[in-house]
Amino acid sequence: MTYLSSNAGNIRYNGTGRCYAGALAGSSFDELGDLENLTFSMSVSTDKIKTNRNASRATILEAETDREATLSFGLREMTNENLKMALLSDTINTLNQSASYTYQVVPPWADDLYVDLGFLNVFSTKLTGTITGSISVGGTVTGEASGATGKLAFVGSGYIELVNMSGTFQAGEPVYETQDTNYITPSGVEKFQDVVVTDSTGATRRVNGTDYSIDPDSGYIRKLSAGSMADTDVVSHDYEAVNKQYMWSMSAGSVQKKMIFVSDKKDKGPRHRWTFHKVQLNLNGDFPLIGDGAAILNVTGTVLADTSQPSGQEYFKTEIIG
Repeated sequence: MTYLSSNAGNIRYNGTGRCYAGALAGSSFDELGDLENLTFSMSVSTDKIKTNRNASRATILEAETDREATLSFGLREMTNENLKMALLSDTINTLNQSASYTYQVVPPWADDLYVDLGFLNVFSTKLTGTITGSISVGGTVTGEASGATGKLAFVGSGYIELVNMSGTFQAGEPVYETQDTNYITPSGVEKFQDVVVTDSTGATRRVNGTDYSIDPDSGYIRKLSAGSMADTDVVSHDYEAVNKQYMWSMSAGSVQKKMIFVSDKKDKGPRHRWTFHKVQLNLNGDFPLIGDGAAILNVTGTVLADTSQPSGQEYFKTEIIG
C-alpha cells in the first residue's frame, strides 16, 4: 500500500499575529496591540429525531437548529480605545492637572481616615542652612544667583519649607526674603514627597508618621488620632503636571465592531487573514487590579450576521495567503 506523505507546511504552530477593530462597514481600524490570546470557536446545534417503531430508538433524522461563532481574546495593552471598548464607555474625557500649588488649605479632616487633597504627585521643598535675620511664613524668597523663588510655608530651626517653587535654588547662594537682611544660606536643597502641615498660624509643624501619614502619588492624607493635630490645621504643597483622562464605564450600549486578524508572515504554517464583519463584544471574566503578572482584559465576542453584506457572506471571510 502506498501512503501519501504529510506536509509540515500545512501545520500552524505557535500562532502569532495582529488584530484590528473598527466601525461596522468601516475602512479604518485601531490595532488592539499585544494580545494574551485570540481564540475562534464555532458550534452547530441540532435536533435529533428518533424512531418510535422499535426499541432501538435509532436516529432517523438530524436537523440543524443553530449556528454560533465566537471570538475570545485577552487584551494586554490598556490603551484608551481598548478600555473604552471593553468597559462599555461612550467617551474618553480629558482632565489634565497643570503644575501649581496650594497654600494653607484646611482639608475635611477625619481621624484615622484618608481624605483627598484633590491633586496627584504632591511635594514640598526644603532648604537647610544658616538663617540670618527673621524669615516669616507667607513671604516669598528669591535666590541671589539662581533667581529661583518660593513661598514660605514653614520656618524651622535651620531650615525653611517652600511651595509655589519656580526655578532651582543653589546650595551656597543667599536666598533672600529681604535683601541682605532676612535670608537663608542653604547648604542643602531637597525635594520631598511630603506636604507641609502646620497649625492655622503656620507656627507649629506637624510630623509625618506621628501626626499624619500621606500617599503623595495619589494625593491622600490621613490625620492620626494619636498625634497632636487639630481640625483647623492647614496643608501647603506643590503638585506636578499630570496628563489625566477618564471615562464613565458601563454607560454605553453594546459594542459592535468589525474585526480583522492577520497571522504573522513568519509564522510556521499557512498564512491567514480573517475578517469578521460584525462582532458584539463583552468583557468576560475577572480583571485583576492587584495581582501577579500582566493584568488582562478578557473579552468575548459573538459573531453576528451583517445583513449589509451579500447573501452567503454575512458572517466572516477566511483568506489563505500564499
